[in-house]
Amino acid sequence: MIPLSLDSNVCKAVDLQSAGKIFLNYTQSPMKKITVQDLKTILFNPFPPRVSPHKALLREKSEKWIDEEYSTLPQPFIKMMKKLDGASWAAHSWPDAPLPLLTSFTRALLWGIAQDDYYAPFQADELSKVTHRMMEVARGTIPGPEENPIIHQFSIFMREFEAIATEEWMKRYIYDVSQYLEGIEIDSSISYRKDINYPSIKEYIPIRRKNVAMATVNDKIELVTGILPDYIVVHPFVQQARILGGDLFAWSNDLISLEKEMQDDEGLNLVLVIQNEWKCSMEDAFDEAVQMYNSRVEDFMALYHDIPDFGVYTPVVKKFLEGQGLWISGYLNWFEDTKRYKMLVEN
Repeated sequence: MIPLSLDSNVCKAVDLQSAGKIFLNYTQSPMKKITVQDLKTILFNPFPPRVSPHKALLREKSEKWIDEEYSTLPQPFIKMMKKLDGASWAAHSWPDAPLPLLTSFTRALLWGIAQDDYYAPFQADELSKVTHRMMEVARGTIPGPEENPIIHQFSIFMREFEAIATEEWMKRYIYDVSQYLEGIEIDSSISYRKDINYPSIKEYIPIRRKNVAMATVNDKIELVTGILPDYIVVHPFVQQARILGGDLFAWSNDLISLEKEMQDDEGLNLVLVIQNEWKCSMEDAFDEAVQMYNSRVEDFMALYHDIPDFGVYTPVVKKFLEGQGLWISGYLNWFEDTKRYKMLVEN
């Protein structure tokens, strides 16, 4: 794995005037979209881009799953899943993972998007039942043939992880899945309505950390870089790295998906939360979100360059942080491939 380096040409002081121009182009014309090049201009990204050689094969596999295993879902939903291109996302984010593991990761990414997009708009009582059923499956219950294919996909990769991970890791992963599902329920109680009661920035951050599912991503990174024992994972340094990685993923997603989430009446978007709390223009809120993201990158790199002594696990912790960097960079690079955020223009 290639070590991270804080490149001064990448982590330069952000030009807020440029950020504002990009934002105005993004919002004023419905035919003009923010691009990954725009984001790379204004977001710090010291993480070297990589991609798995299995990307094309993964894409074939995932498209087959969607056609065959998600076939009972509504056709517009299936079309959205294909445009997502989860194979590209996985290939950019875990470039060092062997093909079998990367295949499981791709299935898990597709499930995560499907779970959120399909179930989040459900009423609270129905969504609670879905969460309960998912947790039964997480602990080993095999879903019946009549159940939703999203539940079946979850069962498949959970059993695949059980075959390769430690019992300690599985317990941690199941807990982190429960936090993700709880985050979806909280999001559902806020979003998908015209009269959104936005949380404060302080309230938004812990909720977003749950519903972005980065804790489960951190767990998967360990399957590539080396599983850490619980006493290392709970160390304040590793916990801080996991939190920072989650904020970077969530906030880059909020910047990328701003227009989509405005049209979908989403309430957990950093830009919209800032605008509501500060009573400021959307442009100023966008600029502040960019500044918050870049500050988190600097915090993350400060951690990476000051890893404490974990004995025999010191190199494993270092690889873990490098894996987080690949995920963060991989998400931005995946944005060039996916059509998830370009459908508004096409429609």
